[in-house]
Amino acid sequence: MDATGDDLYDVAVVGLGPAGRALASRCADSGLSVLAIDPKPDAPWRQTLSLWADQLPPWLAADACGVDVLAHSVHAPAHYSPDRAVLDRVYCVFDNEALRDALPLGAGVTVETTTIDDAALVALTARAHRVVDCRGAGGPDNPGPLQTAYGVVLNAVDAAPALGGDPALFMDWRTDHDDDEVGPSFLYAIPLGADRVLLEETCLAGLPAPDPAVLATRLRSRLLGRGVTPSAVDAPLAVERVRIPLLPRSSRVGHPRIEAFGTAGGHGHAATGYSVASMLAAVPGVVYAIGSGYPIPAPRSPASTALHGIGLRVLLRADGLTLRQLFNAFGRIDSRRQQWFLDGASPSYQLALAMWDMWLTMPVRGKAGMVAAVLRRNPRRPGWPRVVSPPTAG
Repeated sequence: MDATGDDLYDVAVVGLGPAGRALASRCADSGLSVLAIDPKPDAPWRQTLSLWADQLPPWLAADACGVDVLAHSVHAPAHYSPDRAVLDRVYCVFDNEALRDALPLGAGVTVETTTIDDAALVALTARAHRVVDCRGAGGPDNPGPLQTAYGVVLNAVDAAPALGGDPALFMDWRTDHDDDEVGPSFLYAIPLGADRVLLEETCLAGLPAPDPAVLATRLRSRLLGRGVTPSAVDAPLAVERVRIPLLPRSSRVGHPRIEAFGTAGGHGHAATGYSVASMLAAVPGVVYAIGSGYPIPAPRSPASTALHGIGLRVLLRADGLTLRQLFNAFGRIDSRRQQWFLDGASPSYQLALAMWDMWLTMPVRGKAGMVAAVLRRNPRRPGWPRVVSPPTAG
């Protein structure tokens, strides 16, 4: 059954979300025998998946896989915190169905539709030489910090007032909403195509994080304040609710032949939540490791992981004004360092340089807020501490 001729699969991939499907497809493409397990392998991917154009792996380019996996691209999205900056990169949204088509589960993949818990994961070692857990970061079973969001999809004409003439809003930290109870959040506004726009209120990190239903109220007040019609907000084309664990759940398996990949394996960026780009970039190396008998490479160095952890600690503990000053500093650093900060697999020296440049451009009050956040024992609670700052609407 496997490449060595015995009765075991070369690899069992558990979970067929984007990470699991990409791994299973590319393992089979390299000649490995794959057992793929998911209770609903054909369930559509409802979440918005995105990356920067320069992060698209060569093997997913249209001329390589025969499918255009991108639904829409936009150059130079704007960033407000509250000063306006332009990110000099091309931001892309995946066509989820096309991405699935580009990751076929062909003859080399045996698909089984069952639910696998940790005990069953161990049992799979009797059927495969390697078992890779791609079940995600744990969902409700993960007690760690979360990124949450609530979004509505509107037609481009209805959404236009929210964008204010910008092609897209990567992060808009302006406080043009009428509540002060949720804590810091930003507006993410990205075209999904020529005629549809996702408008999403996002809490970057919280412990506890605000419920998407609470963010829906803030999003509505923000959009109405910018001139979006109530009927468009209240009857959107679609709704998106986001709940992303920012850290992988602690492994309770401890078996030498069981490893994890994707957000289950720590490929999520602990300070931003992004995971798709770093996961896709890692796929070829993971396939090679599985085929060669090596351990799956870590998603990043221990030093980079530690720097991400510092960033996450600030996000969880800083007051709203400090976070706005932090991301205002992000908008001021050069585009190369912005890329180093955002990309989940950046080497530690690049990440450190980006964070240092952000620190240098922050005002004294922001630096003091950063230090206080790192030293504070407990995460920020919704609505505390309240920091009054000048209005930044418009």
